[in-house]
Parts: sequence; structure tokens; C-alpha cells
Amino acid sequence: MSTPKPLTPHQAVGLVAYNARVGDVEGEKIARRNLAEAKIAEAIERALAVAPPLTSTQVKHLSRLLRGGAR
Repeated sequence: MSTPKPLTPHQAVGLVAYNARVGDVEGEKIARRNLAEAKIAEAIERALAVAPPLTSTQVKHLSRLLRGGAR
């Protein structure tokens, strides 16, 4: 069984709109969380594509941010 391919922001915003239109509150909540993930992933990919390699300390710092521990 394969892992589903992550949504693009364009796909994710479509699901937000659909769930809002049909009044599915829980579906909209999930779709908004997936949209946030898609936007963050796209931003990370763009930044890493043009940046020099990160140090292990930098990777650890960014990992803490994603886990919510470095606010």
C-alpha cells in the first residue's frame, strides 16, 4: 500500500472551498489544516532549493519550530 501524494496548495484550497460550500464543518477544518501543510511544505521546498545546505543545528532549530516547541 502506497502513501498518498501530498496535496498542492491549489488542490487543498479547492477542498476548503468545497467543504465550506456544502457546510461540512469538520471537513473544512481538516481541509484548512491540509492547506496550511501544503503552503508550509511548498515554502520550505522553495527555500531549500536556493539555499546552501543547512547545518545540523539549523535543521534541529527548524524541526523544533515545526513541532511547536520554539515559539
